[in-house]
Amino acid sequence: MVSACPDAFLEVDAAGLLIEWNPQAEALFGWTRDEVIGRPARETVLGAPAPGSPFAEATGRGGTGADQMPDGARCRFHVVHRAGRMVDVEARVFTTGYGPSRCVSAFVRPVDAPDAGTERHDDRVAGLCDRARFVETLDRSLAGPGVAPGSVAVVLLDLDHFRALNSAMGHDAGDLVLASVAERLVHRSGHADLVAGLGGDVFAALFVARSGPAQRRAQAFVTQARTLLREPVPVAGGEVSLDASAGVALNTFGVDGAAEMLRNAEAALYRAKRRGGGTSETFREPMRIEALDRMTTESSLRRAVGRDELMLHYQPVVELGAASTVGVEALVRWRHPQQGLLAANRFVPVAEESGLIVPIGEWVLQEACDQLRRWHGRKDRGRRGCVEVNLSARQVTDTRIVATVEHVLSQTGLPPEHLVLEITESALMQDTGSSIEVLGALKQMGIQLAIDDFGTGYSSLSYLQRFPVDILKVDRSFIGQLGVRTEAETIVASVIGLAHGLGLEVVAEGVETLGQLEVLRSLGCDLAQGFLFSVPRPASEIVAPFPLPISA
Repeated sequence: MVSACPDAFLEVDAAGLLIEWNPQAEALFGWTRDEVIGRPARETVLGAPAPGSPFAEATGRGGTGADQMPDGARCRFHVVHRAGRMVDVEARVFTTGYGPSRCVSAFVRPVDAPDAGTERHDDRVAGLCDRARFVETLDRSLAGPGVAPGSVAVVLLDLDHFRALNSAMGHDAGDLVLASVAERLVHRSGHADLVAGLGGDVFAALFVARSGPAQRRAQAFVTQARTLLREPVPVAGGEVSLDASAGVALNTFGVDGAAEMLRNAEAALYRAKRRGGGTSETFREPMRIEALDRMTTESSLRRAVGRDELMLHYQPVVELGAASTVGVEALVRWRHPQQGLLAANRFVPVAEESGLIVPIGEWVLQEACDQLRRWHGRKDRGRRGCVEVNLSARQVTDTRIVATVEHVLSQTGLPPEHLVLEITESALMQDTGSSIEVLGALKQMGIQLAIDDFGTGYSSLSYLQRFPVDILKVDRSFIGQLGVRTEAETIVASVIGLAHGLGLEVVAEGVETLGQLEVLRSLGCDLAQGFLFSVPRPASEIVAPFPLPISA
């Protein structure tokens, strides 16, 4: 419903952070959903609404103006488009919840917006239309006489890693790239009946079959579009090449209107992005169930954050030379009211996409440091006595994480050398410039840094030299093959040799058998964790964690 709304829609939580942002908001403000979710509304996209206006108070950190604002209240103010121009807008504002659960929602449109039904075109490229015209044309195509199932197709095309390009080269360069992409899709793809810009880096294409199924034309468009995107785009004194993910939807039996077809295409696009990008998916019914489940999970998770439903389990990290526990990894769990205890892989991906990973990550950091300090107060022995906390991709590229970590350490009194922050290899590569800046600042504080799941991402050795890390954690997929495949032992030995050559420690993840343990010891691995030593447990079930002799 929010995606199909003709107005821009945004939602701000009680802390002033954006938690919802529809495609029309992307078009109006010029910022993509990924760029704004979880960030302060007043410091990013909203500019400075008139002081004293209800909307300004409602969207400020801890603002109380919304409490006195009647639902549906209208107000006018200025926003600053990403390109720098001022836009006069009118907003209808609504509130839900109270206190820390209060959210402010707003439907926003330009003051000079044309009436509904007025045809509007994107002025960047001749022939590229906007969402309203695309939806109207799609509805007409579906409602025509004798429209056969499979005769209408929609493609959603999303540029891969565009956010990283924007961060590295600037938004002006990003706008030039989008204009070049639009020109290629409209004038050179040669397959689509209509191409639209849906805001940010998302494009849509419509196909109505004249002969043969529409799916054939849609797939040909995707193939041609990806080929065109790989052609270098001159920008900022250099060149960039792109790729894209695509979702395809057809007017199969039961599809009712443009909104449903677009939802189906979005579900297919989401599946393509989850596969790592650079590919396409055609909608199938299980994707609808997956999308509904994801939406339900996000809604429940949003409430879980404020209802004390999250908890931490801890898994020991063992020093192989001394056979004793020298640290623990903090792993978040969700005590779901209906589904019971859920592991992180059941909800963290949804938290990442929705922006909820930011408040969840801050809570995990606070709770883990508090718990380690309590353990230290009871028995502070061992070479390290560290707690390892995972950082999400969003946190790694957000400079606010530095202030957050500094505040938590100050509040808990935990020495920084007892905190290890883990970042996955793939997360580091999403925005290397920002990642290096953030990690450098954390390193200066005395915190230890680890690359998690090493070997499963796509970083190069040159980047490994640039990241100021202390620890490499070898992914469990390699450890599980030790003693089974000789290639696995060769890979693990190479990683250990590489790490030691760079002055880094190595942690083997997922150790489950004595055979794996013996191989790791023979290869000179420093540390390990896995079910062989202990499953993750609540803090209340862990006694005297440092040092804890390991019989294995």
